[in-house]
Amino acid sequence: MSMTRAEVKITVAKLIEASYSKDKGLTTKIMAEKGSFKLTVDQSGTATLSGNAGVLTFSGTPTLEKIGIKVKRISISFENKGEMNIGYSATVNLAVISLTVNGDFDLEELITSCSGLLCSAARALKGRNRAYEAELESIMGR
Repeated sequence: MSMTRAEVKITVAKLIEASYSKDKGLTTKIMAEKGSFKLTVDQSGTATLSGNAGVLTFSGTPTLEKIGIKVKRISISFENKGEMNIGYSATVNLAVISLTVNGDFDLEELITSCSGLLCSAARALKGRNRAYEAELESIMGR
């Protein structure tokens, strides 16, 4: 089975979502820290997110099964460039081929656009903060 570059990008996003579902606090610390961090998934589906802030191990199998890919290994190197901008280089090793995709994403946009319960809560919180700011501005007469 082969993968497209778009499928690799979706896989990266879904694995980050799975990491947040496992331990949002540690995931946030790892991803928000300036500098680099890494996410790997081995042949058995064990995923490891690691950086200076710590190491988080979780199952990547459900994510990969939903996407429908059988991998030998996924290795994603990230760099927090600041301002919620995360650059990445993802290499997916399948049975016969290897595909590397580079890109970047806005961390806040990724968190608030995903579909899990955590993401719904983040969207609600973001909306609530905007509502508070609007109310404060109206009170202050701006």
